[in-house]
Amino acid sequence: MTDALTEAPRGASTSGPRPTPFRQAWAVAQSGLSRAAVIGAGSMGAGIAAQFANAGVPVDLLDIPADKGRRDARAEAGIAAQLRSGGFMGEGPVALVNTGNVEDHLDRLAQADWIIEAVIEDIAIKRDLYARIEAVRKPGALVSSNTSTLPRAALVEGFGAGFAAHFAITHFFNPPRHMELLELVAEPGSPAAGLAAAGRHVLGKTVIDCRDTPGFIANRIGCTWMSVSVIEALRLGLGAEEADAVQTTFGVPRTGVFGLLDLIGIDVIPHIWGSLMRALPDEDTINRFDLPGSAAVRGMIAAGRFGRKSRAGFYRRGAAGTREVIDFQTGDYRPQEASIRLPGEGRDLAALLADGSAFGAYARAVLGSILDYAVEHTPSIARGPDDVDAAMALGYGWRRGPFRILADLPEAVVRRAFLPGDAAGSARLAAAWPEARAARLLGGARAGAPKDRL
Repeated sequence: MTDALTEAPRGASTSGPRPTPFRQAWAVAQSGLSRAAVIGAGSMGAGIAAQFANAGVPVDLLDIPADKGRRDARAEAGIAAQLRSGGFMGEGPVALVNTGNVEDHLDRLAQADWIIEAVIEDIAIKRDLYARIEAVRKPGALVSSNTSTLPRAALVEGFGAGFAAHFAITHFFNPPRHMELLELVAEPGSPAAGLAAAGRHVLGKTVIDCRDTPGFIANRIGCTWMSVSVIEALRLGLGAEEADAVQTTFGVPRTGVFGLLDLIGIDVIPHIWGSLMRALPDEDTINRFDLPGSAAVRGMIAAGRFGRKSRAGFYRRGAAGTREVIDFQTGDYRPQEASIRLPGEGRDLAALLADGSAFGAYARAVLGSILDYAVEHTPSIARGPDDVDAAMALGYGWRRGPFRILADLPEAVVRRAFLPGDAAGSARLAAAWPEARAARLLGGARAGAPKDRL
């Protein structure tokens, strides 16, 4: 199985129209992947299991036993949720998912070629689970974690060389059916590195190799971007809808940052961000812009305003169905501004960056920080700028990654607008601009994610 996964099937493609059922079956057969297993039946784990089934791969989905009633209820609920949310490509693939629990059915893992852990971001829980997996997995079976922040080295520390060689991080994005990006962290040349071929040709993903650093590429840049964006909006006195309007000028999705946090769930910010912040130095930008510790986030959590899941977050629908937004000064909701006039009409980023208003100041502060962060850290987190841009396009829906944004700006704007109090950061951006512009002229990383590439 591992030898088959090391090489891509001849003639297989990572883009273009959806293959025929015969071609998909051929790709699965060529991969050597006859059965998979996923542990953790939350939205991510169940979604990954559904994507295996969509690809025609039988899969076991296990979770901890339910406290009452059917012991497999958690895994069954995960599948039911995927049916409701469209995680399956029709009802046919559902029959390929076999639900169970880790107390009664862990022996099923002995049949799996690829075992994916998708449990809570607690390293002790994960490592305890790996010890149990190692006791039952068959020779050559690959194990991977869907962790979004924890380094691979920390996860395999103390395990034998054989387990480590067959272990990787495979970070999917939610929802797994539709999000094209799959971040892979594996030892080069190891059996686990063969998961790249399975991710591409069986699951239909664009696989990006990442360095073994906290948050990998997309979340390292993306979580830092969100932290800076919220803290700078509070500092400059902008409303959530004003900040989000500025963000769309950068080419981020229409949700902006505050809308995206509502979608993610404000209540999970301390857990997700906390894990990443603890793994990075105190001087890292994400720690200097402390999103979990901000008054805005703490106040929202204390009030039970978690975002879309609670029908109230930074945004909500009022009693009359009108859109409302949180007022950071009063803590109450107010009507959302119907339209926000931005310098450059929201289409001219250079004009916005040159403007003396709070909108311009916000754009300069956020964009300057995140462009500099990407330039400074790309050598340690990615193979190069194209991978960073692709990760942000495919993982966060940006129309342009940070290096493409930098390349699209006039050199004079880059030298004049950003980081006036940070000589080192200003110098980094100025030095990076010529190479980014040259790469743009030659054709850089693509953006956009085709749907249902199976």
